[in-house]
Amino acid sequence: MFGPVQYLVNMPGRISAVAGVTLTQLVRMRLFLVPAVVAVLFLALQFIPYQANVGIEYQGIAQLQFIKDVSMGCMQLFGLIFCVAATALLIPRDTEDRILYTILCKPVPRFDYLAGKALGVISLLVFMILLLDGVMSLLLAQRVASISAELGAALAANGYSPEEAAPYLEQVKAAGNSLDTQRGIMAAMLGYGVLTTLTLLISCFTSGTIVSIIFGLGAYFVGMFQGNLFDAATTGQGVTTAMRWAEQTCAVVLPDFSLFSVADTASAGAELAWPLMGKMALIALGYMLLHLLTATWIFSKKEF
Repeated sequence: MFGPVQYLVNMPGRISAVAGVTLTQLVRMRLFLVPAVVAVLFLALQFIPYQANVGIEYQGIAQLQFIKDVSMGCMQLFGLIFCVAATALLIPRDTEDRILYTILCKPVPRFDYLAGKALGVISLLVFMILLLDGVMSLLLAQRVASISAELGAALAANGYSPEEAAPYLEQVKAAGNSLDTQRGIMAAMLGYGVLTTLTLLISCFTSGTIVSIIFGLGAYFVGMFQGNLFDAATTGQGVTTAMRWAEQTCAVVLPDFSLFSVADTASAGAELAWPLMGKMALIALGYMLLHLLTATWIFSKKEF
């Protein structure tokens, strides 16, 4: 009984040590330059001339929505490319640099090694997304203040009383950064965690970084649209029990990434309750654990 307990007690230390090595590797690859470029793009959004065919009362809301849509779209694209490309590089890079042999010759179980690799990627990804989120939040706060001042002056010039202008100013404030927007970003990061472990699983049985990236991106897009693909395949015919089982099996093998793609709807004002976020977190943890256990089994069959 002492053996399993000691294994579980020492597991966090081993995983964190591997994650630290992975984080150092990724930082040396200078991947932090990517969010710097994206942050500059965010800042440039406020200088883009914007025209909208809406009344003066709603132009500020349209501008803020445009900034949120572009910013969150950039974050989603960055997160997708980063977690697939960075994860696909890990095992081939460790094999090439002989780090893999150094780690595995020590009492480091393969599960701890793979979990540490995934944790290193996810940690850096979360840091970069939070950095970009901070830039977006500052930009939105600055634009809300300036738009409110401009809108208040314009409404006053058009004869609006302070009481009549107050609802429109409140709408501008509500159109800026919100808790639901932040929850949407959190949901997206849960999806990136699932994609990271899935790509790590794929890299355990593929040969080459490029192949792992292609399969990782392919798995993401299939998982993202698997519901639409199933509906298209069953158009014009009844859904049999076998088809339903096939859909559920596909959902287990390939995660339904559309579950985590709620950032756009949150940006548009949809409410995301904390119970829903809790369910997403449990689903994401279940997928990540399944991927890591499967990758450990495949990894244990390899000769190093």
